[in-house]
This record gives sequence, C-alpha cells and structure tokens, in this order.
Amino acid sequence: MKKRIAYFGLMTLLALLSAVTAFSQEEGLYTVTGIEIGKPGGRIVVASLGDPKTFNPITANETSSTDVINNIFEGLITYDPIKQELLPALAESWEHSDDFLTWTFHLRKGVKWNDGAPLTADDVLFSFQVIYDDKIINPGKDFLSVKGERFEITKVDDHTIQIKTPHLYGPFERAIMTAVQIIPKHKLETAYNEGRFSEMFGIDTAPKDLVGTGPFMLKSYLSGERVILERNPHYWKQDEEGQRLPYLDEIVFENVPDLDAMDIAFEAGRTDAHENMQPSKYKRFKDGEEEGNYTVYDAGIALGDSHLWFNQNRGTNPETGEPYVKPHELKWYTNASFRKAVSHSINRPAIIRNVYRGRAEPIYGPLSPAMGKWYNPDIPKFEYDLEAAKGLLEEIEYIDRDGDGIREDPEGNKISFSIITNRGNNIREDTGLIIEQSLKEIGLDARLQTVDFNTLVTSIADSFDYQACLLGLTGSDNPLSGLN
Repeated sequence: MKKRIAYFGLMTLLALLSAVTAFSQEEGLYTVTGIEIGKPGGRIVVASLGDPKTFNPITANETSSTDVINNIFEGLITYDPIKQELLPALAESWEHSDDFLTWTFHLRKGVKWNDGAPLTADDVLFSFQVIYDDKIINPGKDFLSVKGERFEITKVDDHTIQIKTPHLYGPFERAIMTAVQIIPKHKLETAYNEGRFSEMFGIDTAPKDLVGTGPFMLKSYLSGERVILERNPHYWKQDEEGQRLPYLDEIVFENVPDLDAMDIAFEAGRTDAHENMQPSKYKRFKDGEEEGNYTVYDAGIALGDSHLWFNQNRGTNPETGEPYVKPHELKWYTNASFRKAVSHSINRPAIIRNVYRGRAEPIYGPLSPAMGKWYNPDIPKFEYDLEAAKGLLEEIEYIDRDGDGIREDPEGNKISFSIITNRGNNIREDTGLIIEQSLKEIGLDARLQTVDFNTLVTSIADSFDYQACLLGLTGSDNPLSGLN
C-alpha cells in the first residue's frame, strides 16, 4: 500500500526540481542528479476547490488554474523552495554584463513541445511580446519593467536571447521566474495576430491543442468533476539510470465543493495528498496517521495569508461609462481613518482561537513572519479595540444619524457594503462571519457574500464589480512574487 502525505501549511507538490548535468544530443535529454531513482508508472490524485478558469499560462491569475498549468508549461528559470535557490529550467544557463543591465540566456537544445515541435528563441520572444501587449490583461507585465520602462528583448540565435533592462533591477531573475511562462509561437501566433489570444488555451481547448514543454500534458477535463494530466512523452529530463521523467503516468485533480469534502476524500483514501487541512481537524488527522497510512507534516507558519481589502479602483467601466466604485463609497474606502477603524474592529484573537484553533498569527501588513528578513515586526499595528474604532469613525463624522444602529457618512449615505469570499473555503467563511459581526458592533452594515472561486476572481480582476473582499495569497519567500 502506498504511503500518503498530509500537510499542515504550505506545500509545493509535484515539482521536478533538481540539478541538471549531462546532455544527450541524440536523444535531446538532460540527466538530472540529486533525486531518488523511482519506478515509472502510477498516478497521484489530489483534491481541488473549484474548476480551472483557464489553461492559458499568460492570463491565468488564480490557483485553481495555475495549479494545473504549472505542470504543463515552464519558464526560463525555476526555484527550489527547499534549498531556496534559483535553478535553470528552459534556460540552461545565463550571465549578465558587468553593469547588470544586459542579461544573456542560453536555451536548452533539443527541448520539444509536447506536440514534437522544437523550442526556439522565437518562442521566448513571442512570449514576451504577448505579455507586454497592453490589450492582453495578465499579471506578468508589471514585473517586467523598471521605473515604468520595459525591457528590450532580442534574439541572438535560435537558442540565445538577450534582455536589456533600462535601469538596475535587483530582483531581475526573480521577475523572469515569476512572470514568464514560455508559450508556443507555432500554435498561438495566428490567434494573437487576429486579436484572439485571450480566448486561446481556454478550458474548452482540445487536449491535443494544449501544447507545453512541462512534464505533463492535458488528457481530459470534465467541468465540475476533474482534470486529468498525463506524462509528456517528449519531456526533456531523465534520471541517472536513463529513465525519462516524470515517473508518474497521471495527475488527477478531483473537484470538491468545500474543505470538509476535501478532508473526507483524503480520509477515505480517494486522494493521495492533502495540503488544505483545516486547523480544527489537525489533531484528528495526526492521531489517525498509522491507521490511515499517511504522515502529517507541520510546515509551521505559512508564507501566505488571509486578508480583507476594499475596492479602491478609480477607473471607469468602458462599456457603461460608470465608475467601477460609486463615488461616495470610494470616499469611504480611500479614507485611512475608515480603514484603520475597520482594522481595529476585527476580532483577530477570536478568529485565531475559534477558527484556527490557535494555529495562526495576526499580521498587520502584507508579509508573513515566515518571510524572515523581509518581515518587519515593527510596522504600526491597529489591533482589536472597538473603542478606538468608534473614535476614529466619530472623528470623520461617520455617525448614526437616525438611530437605526448603522452609521452614515456626512452626506447621509449609510455605511453599507458586502464582503465577498470564496464559497467552500470553510476557514474563510467562518472568518468572514466573525468580521461581519465585528463591523456591525461599530455600526457598519457589512454583509458576507460567498461566491464560487472563479466568479470571485472575475469580480476582483476583470469586472471590478465588488465592494470588499476576503481572500488570501499563497505567498513566497521573496515579496516580489506576491506584489501583483
């Protein structure tokens, strides 16, 4: 019987991270070292909260999509979270000029897309062209500029590219790793030229048309049920015994409605790994290790977080001409005293005690204590203090003018808003209920609204039709990865 794993904390799953040494020109294979020799075959099944929104690695901006995509596509650089070091991926090596403004990347020779076509520098240039296209909304382009100026990318030869930055950019390598997944020019150029790129590699894409260089490729997708990936027969890595990687035949992402269902699936043996264990279930899982034939690993404080924010988008909907946020509401959300009052009202001790069962830490900025040198414990803290919250609201004349228990702003608008969070994430739903009650205690009419994850992502990233959101970021050991 195979051993299974359960993680309390953040887990990196199915990464083929290792040092690459020898290259076989005849086979187009690179031998990796530092891994335990495995036996080919088998599948691993994991649970997922919700369907992928897209299979497009450029436009994807949600974990329901990227958890799948990251097994199909690769970048020039990858990262080993255990050793905490950058590793070559599709770029075999790279170097920089003495002034750190010119970077030269050497692509691996012999690497093929999963349809058998060769990877070349043209694919890399095309990937940058798409990312930089202002008509294509994507999370990567903001990483690839310095002081508002973009990089200059040129082709040296079929396996060499050069990138020039306009100014010194300390996190350059991190930015390339975070922002750039390489896509196939031969499959997507026509659609791009016709203005249809954002429609490509959607969830309706036929498996044979979803072309990447990663260790796996799409086998099937059934909405509301599962995604099945199969091994890429053209993958460019082999182990020291000459076995082509990956070892697994398949990865299956089983769709579940909520975290309770995820727990049940793992306990019943229907899934092989579990990285979203609820704190309230930790003792039960830990006590059941031997009987369940699994091991629970406590990863400590997570790199990610959960946080509440307000929609401060000052833009206008181009289709309706109306502002994304009503003007009087925008005044609330952009008022620092209002936001400080909200922070003071949130009962973090109750959330940690009742939702996380003591297995959480309060934070007052965007970074987790797990981020080490990047974390500043001395930033201002607006801790739980209802009287301080009420005092701040009184100062800006947000008072209850009609005695109904709900405050109004100076123009007479009731301070009323909804907070969206993703349905099925029991931890966030329970947290949201405590926040809702906390805000009511200081006279703010907050209402928790749960929606499916992809609907939420559309609201906060595309349509901007929301007021406040309770969500989380997966985090990284370097703050650059989470800045956008």
